[in-house]
Amino acid sequence: MGKEKTRKYGLDFLKGFAACFVVFMHARFPELFGYYVAMIGRTAVPIFFMTSGYFSYQASREKIRKSIKRTAYYILVAYVLGCFALVISLHFDSNLVMQYINELILTKDHVLRLIFLTDTKLSGVAWFLLALLICYVLKYYLGVKLRYLAYLGLMVRVLGAIQFPFLGLTIPVNTPWVTGIPFFVIGELIHENEEYLNNRLSSGVCALIGLIGLLILVVPIFHGSLWWFIGTLLLSPSLFVLFSRMDMKFNRFCLLGSTYAFFIYIVHPLVMHSYDAVRMDISGVESWLRPLIILTITVLLAVGYYSLKRKIAKR
Repeated sequence: MGKEKTRKYGLDFLKGFAACFVVFMHARFPELFGYYVAMIGRTAVPIFFMTSGYFSYQASREKIRKSIKRTAYYILVAYVLGCFALVISLHFDSNLVMQYINELILTKDHVLRLIFLTDTKLSGVAWFLLALLICYVLKYYLGVKLRYLAYLGLMVRVLGAIQFPFLGLTIPVNTPWVTGIPFFVIGELIHENEEYLNNRLSSGVCALIGLIGLLILVVPIFHGSLWWFIGTLLLSPSLFVLFSRMDMKFNRFCLLGSTYAFFIYIVHPLVMHSYDAVRMDISGVESWLRPLIILTITVLLAVGYYSLKRKIAKR
């Protein structure tokens, strides 16, 4: 029998924070400020993986099946919107669209990377959804044995042994094997050891660990994928533990995490491509406002979508 799960408003708030920073990673602010925001935003996707792992701890097989179906639906929506974004970004030129598909999407290399590494060119954000789907499927069939894959993934990532010459592939960071499964399992472990962590790890210590991770992410002397991974490995779990303890009933902002997070994640690339197609050669003040405008439009679309969905459900 699984542990009773109560609403975690702090995690809703953290997921809302992560959803905003995903947008700011892709629709970046200019200059050095944009770099710092993007570095902090590296914690966003690991937080989503940890949240999924946290709430999958001791979950029934039926619940995991529902998670698999829901994630597959999100993937389908992401790819449909990815097609629209592709058409917009190529200025509705059917010849360019077909050339892009034939030369980049339907190649053997891309198909292999999509199957084994969830590296997709059609909808860049879908890599996370594909990786999450793999986490759920492996959780369904392996149960706690999934942790062995997580430990292996962490070891591979830290050692930097990420090349497979016989396939002609280099494993990118955004894969289920070195990012998805490890952080998914970290979320499970946090849930499993929550009482111990609350008793032995004070909020001040969590904040200190997070600060060290943040410094590693943003200080130039720590440039490099391995350092950035270590920084993320310190900052993301410490934030997760810290916010899981907080009863932050900031309901409006928490909606971003509890209800709108996946919508924002999937829809914001389409909003970004649409905005850039209309507002070309952006500079000056607008370049600073662009990420905020894209986030605002995406959130308004989410509010409209879920409001309409509730009205239809009441009929």
